[in-house]
Amino acid sequence: MGANAIGDHLPALRIERQAVLDFCADLTDAEWHAASLAAGWSVKDVVAHMAADLRNVVTPAALAFMVTKDVESLNERAVAASRPRSPEQVLEGFATWTRVGTAALAVMTAPGLGRVRLPVGELGRHPMRIFPAMFLFDWHTHLRHDIAAALGRPHPPTDERRMAAILEWLTRLLEQSHRERLAWLDAPVAITFTGPGGDTWRIEPDPRRAVRVRRGGTANTAARITARADEFPLWGTTRAAWRDCDVSITGANEIGTRVLDGIDLI
Repeated sequence: MGANAIGDHLPALRIERQAVLDFCADLTDAEWHAASLAAGWSVKDVVAHMAADLRNVVTPAALAFMVTKDVESLNERAVAASRPRSPEQVLEGFATWTRVGTAALAVMTAPGLGRVRLPVGELGRHPMRIFPAMFLFDWHTHLRHDIAAALGRPHPPTDERRMAAILEWLTRLLEQSHRERLAWLDAPVAITFTGPGGDTWRIEPDPRRAVRVRRGGTANTAARITARADEFPLWGTTRAAWRDCDVSITGANEIGTRVLDGIDLI
């Protein structure tokens, strides 16, 4: 099992916060204003969005994100509000709000309180202990696949701690957000993520919730999917097609293909 699995994800979030600050420290003005690979957003817009992630934890905006049925629209509004700010102001905002926000998350994820479930718009209800992994996924993916890739810069390195946290969030999100998409599934399917932070997860039919996603082995599964852990945020969000990534299927190819074609995480 990957390091940091089902544990405290706040240290991993703090590591990624510093990775964002280090990467952005020497961006030129042209790079700040360059188009990112997040449709319609510049690099500056993406960093402003990442700052808003943690600002929403400690301001009344948190309520809007809890009750919304359209998280993407709220994200767009937050980015639009930040556009008059300079790159320096946006980076300073990221540094400030993420420092304050991670301090708030330390309280929210404390033993006992971390088990409390809160709604996150249409993404479902999640225990507060998973919130650092949710924000980590957002920053980690935006930095590597939307900013660094757009600028032609090398992807910042990652590690087992961060990837394990990201996989826990994405598989939890898969269970809650894909109940209708995967309601047809009538036999377990296993996905084994290889590389740092990797583990095997089972997607299983469940009469109570349509589908269940949990850690487990490949025994008695109709199809077995193998994929790189570090590529799942890329094809799992349809930034790339899974067929163009290092993904393979054994067993019932039709079932495995249908599961992969159905995954589209926000």
